[in-house]
Amino acid sequence: MHRNTSGKHYKEKRGEARRAELRHHRVEIKFSGEPIYQFKVMDVSSKGAGLVINTNSGFLKIIEVGLVIDVNFISPQGTAPSGMYTAQIKHITRINAAPYKGLMQVGIQIMQRLDQDESG
Repeated sequence: MHRNTSGKHYKEKRGEARRAELRHHRVEIKFSGEPIYQFKVMDVSSKGAGLVINTNSGFLKIIEVGLVIDVNFISPQGTAPSGMYTAQIKHITRINAAPYKGLMQVGIQIMQRLDQDESG
């Protein structure tokens, strides 16, 4: 598992800017035999998102970098992404800045939309 807990700063590698400070944007993730995990979204773009996770969450014990998961993005404002997507975990990093200092960020790359409707 690749984790960045050293607190070192790394050069930004994203090809697209992310929207930060989302209001009430969250994700739900369900694994077989596990509870539904629900997390706040820290930032998001059409290709990825950062999830805020408590350091003692059982979720951190069952994931690793490279794992592909199904993610339900819930956006009360109707902003994209919204709905079910396949995503890959890209990093698990300790957050060293307010307002989430001391928590973990799980960075995911959005791969494919799963719940296409007639409009999408």
